[in-house]
Order: sequence, then C-alpha cells, then structure tokens
Amino acid sequence: MKDLLAKSSPPETLLEHTENCLRVFLTIRENYPFLPALCGVSQFFEHLFLAVVLHDVGKSATGFQDELQGGKPWGYRHELLSAIFVQHIGLLDDFQKKAITLAIVSHHKGIGELREKFNTTSPIGNEVFHTRLKELLDNLPAINDFLGSVVVFSKKYIGYNVIQTKLLSMPNDVIDPYQYAIRWYQIIIEEDENNIIHSTYGIFLRGFLIACDHLASSGKTEIIAGIKEVASKLNIQEFRPFQSRARQVVGNAFLSAPTGSGKTEAGLLWVENNQDCGRRIYYVLPYTASINAMFQRLSRYFGEDNVGVLHGKASYFTYKILLERNYNPEEAEKFARETQGLSKKLYRPIKVLTPFQILKVFFGVKGWESQLSEMSGGLFIFDEIHVYDAHVTALILKVIERLTGIDAKFLFLSATFPRFLKEKIREFLPDIVEFGPQENDTDGVKLLLTPRHKICMLNGEITGHVNKIQEELANRKRVLVVCNTVKRAQELYQILKGVANSSELLHGRFILRDREEKEKMLGKVQLLVGTQAIEVSLDLDFDTIFTEPASIDALIQRLGRVNRKGSKGIVPAYICTQGSEKDKYFYDMDRVKKTIDLLVDGEELTEKRIVDFVEQVYHDGYNRKEQETFESVTTAFSHVIETLNPFEDSDEKDEFYDLIKSVEVIPVRFEMEYLQCINQKQLFEAMRFIASISLGQGAKLRQGGRLAKRSDGYWVADARYDDELGLLIDEIEKSVGIID
Repeated sequence: MKDLLAKSSPPETLLEHTENCLRVFLTIRENYPFLPALCGVSQFFEHLFLAVVLHDVGKSATGFQDELQGGKPWGYRHELLSAIFVQHIGLLDDFQKKAITLAIVSHHKGIGELREKFNTTSPIGNEVFHTRLKELLDNLPAINDFLGSVVVFSKKYIGYNVIQTKLLSMPNDVIDPYQYAIRWYQIIIEEDENNIIHSTYGIFLRGFLIACDHLASSGKTEIIAGIKEVASKLNIQEFRPFQSRARQVVGNAFLSAPTGSGKTEAGLLWVENNQDCGRRIYYVLPYTASINAMFQRLSRYFGEDNVGVLHGKASYFTYKILLERNYNPEEAEKFARETQGLSKKLYRPIKVLTPFQILKVFFGVKGWESQLSEMSGGLFIFDEIHVYDAHVTALILKVIERLTGIDAKFLFLSATFPRFLKEKIREFLPDIVEFGPQENDTDGVKLLLTPRHKICMLNGEITGHVNKIQEELANRKRVLVVCNTVKRAQELYQILKGVANSSELLHGRFILRDREEKEKMLGKVQLLVGTQAIEVSLDLDFDTIFTEPASIDALIQRLGRVNRKGSKGIVPAYICTQGSEKDKYFYDMDRVKKTIDLLVDGEELTEKRIVDFVEQVYHDGYNRKEQETFESVTTAFSHVIETLNPFEDSDEKDEFYDLIKSVEVIPVRFEMEYLQCINQKQLFEAMRFIASISLGQGAKLRQGGRLAKRSDGYWVADARYDDELGLLIDEIEKSVGIID
C-alpha cells in the first residue's frame, strides 16, 4: 500500500501528520479539561478528535499528491474533500456531523472565501467538485486503510472507541459538504441566533482544530503544560503580607501597591492559587518597552521556553536577543521567526502582551477562534490599566465581560487606582475583591507612610529654571528632566547637555536603531531629558527630577524613576506650575490644574498621600467627552462581539487597525539604507530605520507634501533627522531634498 503524503518539505505521510496532530490534541485535553462544561457539549473532545483525524484526508486526491511531489499546482481545497468522510462515521447525529464538517472545511479558509470561490450551488462549482472527487478513486485502497487506523487512534487518544467506520466504495457515495453544512450554517445564523453551533462550541471546535494542525506543522507535538509551581521560583526569602494574601485570593481582584514593592510577584502568586489544571497566563502591559522587560523577568523565573511575547515588534525583539548571544544575523532571523511563530500559537503557557493583541481577536482578525479558544480559562494580569484612554478602556472591559463567559479570571495591578475606574470594572466583575498593603501591619506602614520625594514647586515654565537644573548637575546629581512635548525636550536637551558629564535625550521619534543604543546608556548618564517615553517601566533611578506639569497619574510614573527603592532618603522633586501651549493637545488641562493646585511646596510625598491626590483629581471620573466616548464605544463594540460568528472572518476586522494611532515612517535620510536591507532580505535590519509619529503629525506632513507612501507600502517622511535629537518634524532634510 503506497503512503499518502500530507506534507512535502520535509516529507510527512498523512498518517504521521494526523498522529502528530493527535499528540497535540492529547495535551490540549490534559490542560483544558473544562472545555466540555464550558461549551455545553459533553462529547466535545470526541468531536474534536474526529475533526483532527479527518481534517486532511482530502489530500489523498491524486492531483494534490502530484503537487506535493513537484507537479503543477492543484488549484482546489482539500478541506472540501476531507469533509466528505464525516458522513462515513457512525454514532453521530446530523447536527454533530454538520458541526465537525464545518470545522474541517474551514480549518484553512473561512467559509466566506469558500462561498465566494468554491460554491457548489452553481453548475460550474458543482462540476468542479465532482471532478476533484473522482481523483480519490486511484487512492481508495490507501484511504480505506487510513480509515481503518482511526479505530486504533480512538483507543489510543480517547481511551475507547468513539466511532464506527464505514469504508468508502465510490466517490459518488458522498454528500457535498458545501451544500450539506455551509448552506445550512448560513440559514442557522439568520434564523436561529441562539444555536449552539455559532457559540462557544463552534469557536472551540474550529479553534482547537487549527491549533492542533498548526502546531504539528511547526514540528511540535504537544503544548507546554501550564505553570503550577510559582512560589519556589521567585527566590523571595520572606513574603510581604499583601503577597501572602495573594496566595489566598480566589477569583477576580484589585491589587494596589507602591512601585517596586513586589506587585508582579504578588500577581504570580495569585496565579498559583487560581491554577487548577493547565490554565494559560496572560500578563498584559501597555507599552512595548515594559513588555520586553517583563519577558526577561518572567523568563528568569520560569525559563524562556515557557514565556512568549506578543506586540508589533516582538519578532525584532527576539532577533536582537539572539544577536546578543552571538548568533549570526541569518541564524538570528530564522530562529526569531520560529520562536515568534510558536508564541503566536497555542504552545507557551505564559504570554506577555499588549491589550491590542487581545482586542484584535474580538474584531474577527484571521485565526481569532484559535486565539480565543486558547484564552478559555485564562488567568489575566492587567498591569497599569488606568493608563488607557476611555476608548480603549471601553473595549477592554467589554472583552473582559466576554472572557468571563469562558471562565477567565482577572487581576488588576496598579500603584494608583482611581475609584471611578474600579467602579466601572466592578460593573463587569461584580464579585471582584481588593487587597494590598495595610496600615495595620509594620510592612504596610513602611510602604504607605514612608516618603521618598519632597515636592518642590517651581513657578512658571521649565525653561525659566534652567539655572536650577544646571546647579543640580554641578553638584554631581543624576538629573531627570521630563517634558510634555518632543519639541521642548529637544530644545532643553541642547541647552543642558554641555553642563552634564554625560547626557541622553529620549522620546518616541528616534529610529529603532538609535532608541536601542540610547536605552543601553540610560542607567549610566548623569542627565536624561525625555518625554512620556520615560514613564514606560524603564528601570531608572535618578537623584532628582524636573518635570513639566501633568495629571497626577503621569507625575507619579515620572517620580517612579527617581529614588525608586527609597535608599537615597527623601529627594527633591521639582514640578513646574506651567507647561507649554502645546500641552492641551495631549492632556486634560482641567486635571493638570487640579493636580498642581493640590500639590504643596515642601510636602513629603507618601504613597497614602498619592492615593488621596488620585481620588481628588479623578473624583468626577471621566469628563463629558470621555464619558460619551466610553458609552458609544461600549455599545458599538457590544454589537461587534455579538455578531462574531465562528468559521469565518468578521466584516469588522478592519476597524481594529483604526485603533493604531501612529504611523511608522522611514526618515528620508535612511531610505537607501532601508532599501538595501530589504533587497538583501535582511528584514529585521531594515526595521532599525523605522520611527513612529502620531497620526496628526503624519497628516501635517502629508498636507505639506512631505510624507509619501512608496509602491512597496512603506512611508517616507521628509523631515530632518539628527542622531542626537531624533526626527525634527518642522524641518526638511535639506541634504536630501523634497520627496517626489
């Protein structure tokens, strides 16, 4: 009997690939034992097993086998032929057969695309289907031999025989899966919106079938078991009281504790207490830099293979790590892609990611069922949820509401948590509890009532206090200067850099290459001038700070980069009372004014006092415009989620990309170097020349004829770039000229 192939490079038989998929299936069953209860179908794993066993049988067609051995492209969907074999499995009722058929036909392409290109209700489509069906004839003996092995697989991977196979005699002895299942599904969506097929059951069936197929195709025959042992990995000699409390909390919770007090470790201890099988862990952070740092931290605790990182530049981040380990660029790029491919799949038990990686699932971006299935029963840690605007917060809370329906649990970490935001979260998670440091224990008193900073108010704008900054530098202090706009940061840096022994400027408009080099130096420089970029969980510890005014939560983040551990006693924090005219485009000026009015010159700032300030500044919650945004987005996104049906991509998926509020550009000075890397297929090296600008800045450049999209799809900005100052939006790159 000849071997039927499933893959050609390297060669893999249909039997081998199917069993590799089943090995993945077995580990999914072990780590997700709660799936049948969640989707309301007690035989869920039997149905998934059948979908896995039959998903590639259609590759037996002679045309497909010829293509795998170097022949011409076949030009048909093997899934449509695979699905005919569902009819030849006994012990299934009609609904179950339709469900398994839908999972099989859609495990590569959504049914929308199948409907468009392979519709058998048309005479031509029907003729093509039956023509392809006849290609199974020459391989019928091998196909029936494969079907005979299904019983063996059933006993091995389910533990008992769940099927009765009926051997195939003629290819005409079939029911067309398109007309049998896809047309039926369309009717069900329109007439019976509560049918179980387009709820969690359908999502899990397609999602986990895709997970099995993709992992096996990546050379992995199991998912890594969920993390259960945590406390022993943390190397903490003695737990703080609030960390010990984390080991007792079951279910959803808020944890408020000062920066640097061990919130992350407490979150992981909460995970341990809520881990009862192989639940996946999601650590959600707002910024790329903080995600990269958290990946390194969790990798030290649990090992790199257990931790995946997901954000827009995650592959590049992995590539840089490998280069630092002396991989050559070609090897680093190859392994980075492989590593990141596994991080996107159902493989690693811990993922560190932005909320956007979760949100896109609910906009129906391709592969959403597999990602949502993975999240079932997930343990989610949201760190610093208060930093998101009303729009994104509304999206996150609706997602949380949906995820609770598949047994996910949530922990929210923050140093400052406005009461109004807690109340909004509580509307979606009414059973949520709170814990953190308490004033009735010695450690809590130390954390909450020991000041690290003394407020020193400076009247006027920061530009009027250059002499004071220079004086602190002359006294050998390590000084942090934080501005609200890139332009002002660039101006101040040029004034101050000559006074310091060493200095750096940090903001969001550097190309990636220069940003990386600067971040390596930040722990050593005497002077750092920056924007909000320094608020992003960078591990910095300066002696003093000069900052433009901002709302209380932003100020707290900035102060967190000064005297982080309190080992320097009580250090001055200089806060100016006025910002620049441009601040109104970035901040709620009413909150900024409330913050400045509350601060008292000379006051020693404790964590307890900070909490009081936050409550006063955010006493009224969102402003009118923010509240309108929150309500409208909540309503609109509810509709998006409700209309999300399995087996096909959503019409709303393009709206997800509208959430990305920046444009990646190549400063025109670097375009030739960028193209050289692209032409040499050094794609990660090419990324080093990318800078980010806001949509508003992009619109301004485009109106001036200074932003162009090349035919290859990348954007070029004709703005002067200085290695020390970054992108200077208002200046043309005179050495290159205007973009054509």
